[in-house]
Amino acid sequence: MTADFSKKRIDELISALLYMDRLAVREILSKSTENEDKLHVIDAIIVPALEEIGRRWEEGTLAISQVYMAGIIIEEAIGGLFPHNDLPGGAKGKIATVVLEDYHMLGERIVSVFLIGAGYSPIRYGRRDVAELLSLIKKDEIKYLFISTLMLPSALKIREISPQISSEGVKIIVGGAPFRFDPDLGREVGADRVCLTASDAITALRELEGTS
Repeated sequence: MTADFSKKRIDELISALLYMDRLAVREILSKSTENEDKLHVIDAIIVPALEEIGRRWEEGTLAISQVYMAGIIIEEAIGGLFPHNDLPGGAKGKIATVVLEDYHMLGERIVSVFLIGAGYSPIRYGRRDVAELLSLIKKDEIKYLFISTLMLPSALKIREISPQISSEGVKIIVGGAPFRFDPDLGREVGADRVCLTASDAITALRELEGTS
């Protein structure tokens, strides 16, 4: 797949996602996988498209609802590429996403679909308190934990779990408004990486995999 061809497909996919044209998205990905490995298409087309959509939202040219719907449509499309959720490869350990003692689920939802769009299979815990989360991490043998928060009190709760799970080898990746407002907050709560956008989650995970 040439660079020019990939760029054309990326632009087509972005346009189809923003217009919420599910049929066009399926056709673009179907054509792209005719002569290419499916995982290569994820890396070469889907991830760059999602990253560009995230960048435009950061610039203020797209609404968060557009980013959210793009993620939903991509999640559906990935299900078509891998109908049995049989994503080859993936992370070197189990991944989970969670909202820690907060009631705003949008950030966690967007991060999870970005990860799925990049070929990963995160376990979605939804909203959990500290005790529930610690139990689930141990039971599921989680290696990479993505925590989404909207309110500062929820972000500060991470300090209650980070010493214990970090000592057990779990990598903590955090994101949400409190971490954008305070660049030092991630370090204070014991996070291994801070994501300012949903697409940062993919970069953070790949960096952590490289250091494992």
